[in-house]
Amino acid sequence: MMKKKGKTYILLTVVLGIWGAIGYQIFSKFGTDDAPIVASNATVQFSPKQTIEKDTFSINTQHADPFLAKPYQQKKTTTVRRASKSKKEPIVFPSIAYKGVISKEQNAQNIYIVAIRGTQQLLKIGKTIQDVKLLKGNKKSITIAYKGERKTILVSK
Repeated sequence: MMKKKGKTYILLTVVLGIWGAIGYQIFSKFGTDDAPIVASNATVQFSPKQTIEKDTFSINTQHADPFLAKPYQQKKTTTVRRASKSKKEPIVFPSIAYKGVISKEQNAQNIYIVAIRGTQQLLKIGKTIQDVKLLKGNKKSITIAYKGERKTILVSK
């Protein structure tokens, strides 16, 4: 029976020794009290890096045709500049007449009555009918855009 107790004490001592060594290594890593060593070198010298010139080369594109034993013929590319004829054609506005405005005092959106090519249309600001866009307006005049051109039209009676 003493043999069992003796083996148990020996094994217990070995296990505690192993765990103690592991614990010591872990705590020694975290518990360093050493101050960082700062090296002071008063004679610091700077020497710039030596530049190396790059070796340049060119590729010879004059190869002989292996089947005809003649050099390849280079295709000559020509650039053709076309003269642009930028004659601006005058834009002809369709017949447009401003007839009036429909509005309520509480409503900020006004509806404008505009006759385009003889037909009356109701337009709001920003709306486009027959390429005619209403840009802005008031009770006396409207401003329209037709194919990029602007025109102000007065009310007609």
